[in-house]
Amino acid sequence: MQITEKKLKITAFVSILVFCILLLPVVYLTFVNRASGDDYGYGLYTRAAWVGSHSLFKVFQAMCQTVKSYYGSWQGTWFSIAVFSLQPEVFSDGAYVIVAVLMLFLWIGSTFYLFRRILCKIMGFSVWSYLPVTVWFLIISIEFIPGSKSSIYWFNGCAHYMLPFAMCQMVVAWLLKYSTEYRKSTFAGILIFMTLLGGSNYQAALFALIAACYVCIFTWFLKRDRHIFILCIPIITESIGLVVSMKAPGNSRRAGEDFGFSVTQGLRTVGYSFLYAVRDIGDYMRERPLALVGLLFLFLLLITALCVRKEERKIPYSIWIILMLFCLYSAMQAPAIYAAVSVSQGVPNTNYQVFLLTASGMLLVAADKLVSNLKRRWRGETDKKALRFLIFPGVLLCMILALWNRSNIKACTSWTALTYITSGQAADYKQQMDLQTRLMEGDEEDVVVPGINDVQGPLMHMPVTADAEAWTNTVTAGFYGKRSVIAIERPTWMEMYGD
Repeated sequence: MQITEKKLKITAFVSILVFCILLLPVVYLTFVNRASGDDYGYGLYTRAAWVGSHSLFKVFQAMCQTVKSYYGSWQGTWFSIAVFSLQPEVFSDGAYVIVAVLMLFLWIGSTFYLFRRILCKIMGFSVWSYLPVTVWFLIISIEFIPGSKSSIYWFNGCAHYMLPFAMCQMVVAWLLKYSTEYRKSTFAGILIFMTLLGGSNYQAALFALIAACYVCIFTWFLKRDRHIFILCIPIITESIGLVVSMKAPGNSRRAGEDFGFSVTQGLRTVGYSFLYAVRDIGDYMRERPLALVGLLFLFLLLITALCVRKEERKIPYSIWIILMLFCLYSAMQAPAIYAAVSVSQGVPNTNYQVFLLTASGMLLVAADKLVSNLKRRWRGETDKKALRFLIFPGVLLCMILALWNRSNIKACTSWTALTYITSGQAADYKQQMDLQTRLMEGDEEDVVVPGINDVQGPLMHMPVTADAEAWTNTVTAGFYGKRSVIAIERPTWMEMYGD
């Protein structure tokens, strides 16, 4: 028995089918999802501009006004704030339905693009080898992401973390492409995206800067080509954007008077970043064992693809690549450690996503070394013996480990979404939000709405409360052009239906 193209095609089709089935409940909730809280706050000016004029130029002016307001009062991430202000319900009450679909498209599309560049263009994988690897990576990534709110459903969280992460994946693919082709269009994409990333979350900004430096260093060592150093331009423009973000008066107001640059704190941050990175891996082993089983299965897919690869392409400086990938993963801990403040759900999401990316890179390097050694030892029968002594036993081990940790399935994104749907909570939430929207769009200046609890499964909801002066109340009223809004108490889901 040997690995044939027909078997690779079957594996690819089965992988895609499983992936699509798992996405069904996740995508279904896009029709239930609604804006709340921060979405209304950042959309105050832009909503008023659109409703009052239906002019995109007026909306752009309102977006700039939003950036200026929050830059001085709350945070300096100017690009993220600009995107926040364009949340879909600014333009239509039913437009929030696009959020989950859009974010999944960015997530999935950027991953396919990056993996195609690495696996097909650099490593020489066939399409039928590359597809199952990419699809199973996405399954692990989406299903075991720490928080689906900030990665799929909540526009503000997604705009601040998922959008920049997708941009980072595109930048890495373009950096690798530019290092071999030097196309102006590719450089333009790098320049634009990296500049904008300077105004996004600090993890994404750091990721792009490190990736650009890595590509410059490796290209120089491999080819001694000075043209690669033109990438210093986007590195500089992103750094300028990052400094502008970090110098925002709102950062000090948000983090306190002690917020600022400290050499001692910087050195401490570097050391603790490695410790926290290792700690997180331990947490993944305890909390997401099926994700690590998935990585083992991914390793087997990489071995299979390398065994049948027609053209031999060795990875240079393999030890250095592994070390640098671990440093890149560890660097994602730095912003939160340095700031020493509580972080949102998007931070552990990014940590997890970068862990999977860098771990997959390490597995690719390890698989390449292993298969190269096996080909020298087994010569013409590598694929047959790999199936017999590596692939089949490895798949059996993955099945045993998956069964052993089957309870972890309840933590996956699809299971959480399906439970939320089948319990009736999704339909109940949709009815309540539809009613709240109708009331907010009425003629009353002082609106009273039924209270909605904030326990909404995978969805983000910041409820209107009984206090008219509460922040959520004031931004919700302002978004709809009302004087005030309060919520009257109603039984929670748990009180009405129990467990």
